[in-house]
Amino acid sequence: MTDFGKASGLFGSSDRIREELERVVVRLRDGGEKALDAMGIRTGEWQPQADVIETPDAVIVTLDVPGVASASLDVKIVGNMLTINGSHPMSDIDASWIVHVSNRPQGPFSHSIPMPVPVNHEEISAEVNDGVLTLKLGKSETAKSRSIPVSQRGE
Repeated sequence: MTDFGKASGLFGSSDRIREELERVVVRLRDGGEKALDAMGIRTGEWQPQADVIETPDAVIVTLDVPGVASASLDVKIVGNMLTINGSHPMSDIDASWIVHVSNRPQGPFSHSIPMPVPVNHEEISAEVNDGVLTLKLGKSETAKSRSIPVSQRGE
């Protein structure tokens, strides 16, 4: 005969899983695009691969955007959120052709990236080279580290 007292641990685990799923659904509902981007589950659009690197004076963001014209890129920063929108041209495929494999991203994309530190909105540059968009965002003065001298008491 099964001891339901011992099995209650299993039911408690399923309650915790259900509660966690409910929190995720609420976060997605309330967070909109930012939550989808943060969780990596954006639907309907492709997202370029990105790297975010922090240096002592700046944050450098690189995105793979092969085949995307710089004129079709829209880069914005609002608060601490960097958003890059753009579009990769659709392939010209004749209706009589049969497509066997289509892995290359096409159409519009949007990628929102929260900055790891506050950045100076006036100190941002962006350029595309060989299909890679590179953004350099200068850190705000409050985000830059500085050395603080330590003195000996009585000196």
